[in-house]
Amino acid sequence: MTAHNATVRVETDRQVMVMGGGLGTAIRFYVLAFVSSWAVWGTAIVWASLEDWEPLIIIAGAYGPLLAAVVMAKRAGIARSWIRQVIGLRRRVRWVLIGSVALPLVIALVHVTAYRTLIGSVALSSDPPWYWAAAAAPVNVWLVFWLGSALEEFGWQGVAVPALTERFHPLVAAAVHGVVWGTWHLPLLLVDSWTGGDQSIAVLYGITVTLSPIMIWLTRSAVGGVMPAVFLHAATNHYTDLFTDETTLFDPPLLQRFDAVKVAIYGVIALVVVAATRGRLRSTGSAG
Repeated sequence: MTAHNATVRVETDRQVMVMGGGLGTAIRFYVLAFVSSWAVWGTAIVWASLEDWEPLIIIAGAYGPLLAAVVMAKRAGIARSWIRQVIGLRRRVRWVLIGSVALPLVIALVHVTAYRTLIGSVALSSDPPWYWAAAAAPVNVWLVFWLGSALEEFGWQGVAVPALTERFHPLVAAAVHGVVWGTWHLPLLLVDSWTGGDQSIAVLYGITVTLSPIMIWLTRSAVGGVMPAVFLHAATNHYTDLFTDETTLFDPPLLQRFDAVKVAIYGVIALVVVAATRGRLRSTGSAG
């Protein structure tokens, strides 16, 4: 471990302790995040007249974990240093590229290969040309990032996970967080406009439980920087839409009910990460 990484890790641990430390911090964060998000999403569930506003309500509710993180950091008097810690890219570019490019590309290629093997042939779209969607993918990932879904990770990976790993082994923390993360999404199953509403509860939990150790590995390897996890979250959301929407890469689009294979892909990657890190969910190299 380099001196820089050791210093940053000490600073990350200090921030968690200032917020309250360990399990108590995680519980307080989860409660605040759930209350913030569920209160917003509840308006779409209770009042049918808000149907036209559902997409905006879904986005607004997704800011709950970020809001909870900022509130807790501000109360602890470390808001500025916390923001610098989780957003900073210095010596973390490699992990940002792994989270934003390498892993999404691997997942997408395996997804298509598995689809061709198990379901049938695929054809690239000619109307509109498939390369338009492919070229726009990086821009769309940034849009997904700013429109809420990936911003969850500033709270999950910036507060909850560091607090859990202070108290539990990283694998236990990953399992606990995966279940909590899935549970946070449950009200969205009652909101018609949510694009993930066609998946079963089992698939929902399958995705969060298998993605959780991957996200934690990226964040811990980046010495507390959450941007690799943020971009992976945004990219995986976008490639799903890129494969299954009517005007995207493929004609016809891939079947949306292929979610089980997506869960299997995440699961295999998670197992590789666990094995490669011997359960520590952190690279032994530098964050640079």
